[in-house]
Amino acid sequence: MKNILCFIYEGFVDYEISLACAELNMADNYKLIYIAYQKKPIISSAGLIIHPNNTVVEAFALSDVEGLVIPGGEIRILKPEFEKLIIQLDKEKKLIAAICGGPEFLAKTGILNGREYATSMYPEDYKQKNEIDPFPRDTYKDTRMIRDGNIITAKGDAFVDFALEIWDWFDLYEYDTERVEYKTLFTPV
Repeated sequence: MKNILCFIYEGFVDYEISLACAELNMADNYKLIYIAYQKKPIISSAGLIIHPNNTVVEAFALSDVEGLVIPGGEIRILKPEFEKLIIQLDKEKKLIAAICGGPEFLAKTGILNGREYATSMYPEDYKQKNEIDPFPRDTYKDTRMIRDGNIITAKGDAFVDFALEIWDWFDLYEYDTERVEYKTLFTPV
């Protein structure tokens, strides 16, 4: 069984990852493991309470880690252990998928440098808070979702596209046209 990590933190936006994680959780050959900085209940933006399976530090001891999913949220704190995990997974060419504000974690590690990416975070967001914009804006693409190598990034409203791209990476479709069918099913007319 191969492990896929999902990083959760206080106020993370649950709907951005629900579709992706539901299918990953049901896949026979993958195990979805929720990780956080501490092993205590985490409350999402919708008030859902999730108990992480492991801490970020404990995730280093897991074998067969194939990917990491990062949702958006208001309070995005990058601690050294999470930075180290992101960099390690990137070096191993494992999937790293981040949506909405989640790509900020990737930007702060430097792994978005030279890579195309999408995010819901704009320079004005940082200017308003008197913070430094961590993103390399020269490779930003104003698109719903993008995959550049082993990195998938998306704007928050592209959670369906985000999920379908993650499913594609892990080959979770039963037949060739299933992706198109899901896209049609989940995309409003």
